[in-house]
Amino acid sequence: MAGFGLLGELGAYKANLLNLRHKRQEIIAANVANADTPGYKARRLNFEDVMKESMPAPGDLPMARTSGGHMPVAAFSPESGEIQAVETPIPKGDRNSVDLEQEMSRQTANQLLYNYAAQSLSSQISRLKMVIEGTK
Repeated sequence: MAGFGLLGELGAYKANLLNLRHKRQEIIAANVANADTPGYKARRLNFEDVMKESMPAPGDLPMARTSGGHMPVAAFSPESGEIQAVETPIPKGDRNSVDLEQEMSRQTANQLLYNYAAQSLSSQISRLKMVIEGTK
């Protein structure tokens, strides 16, 4: 858990996930704002596959170093995702690739997933606070 504070690797993972969800929300908002801009290419932030690979496999127990002589464990490293320009399958006359309905759908799904990650991190912090204070 060294380097990630009291929240450990899982807390760092959740914080990184929140940052990426926020970044995706900004990109979606930019796409919506430019829906009528001629020649604007919609952008996407893809990070789910990379985040899945950065997590341990289900059932794997996290390793802890109880002595300085132990070998270090591979730690979680923050991921940033990849921003890609999107071409529309049905070209518009103004060469704009923003599909407003798809963007609104993506925004709703991203907001729900952001809220879930925020609630999960908040719950982890609350449990840690409860342990520190010694309350139930």
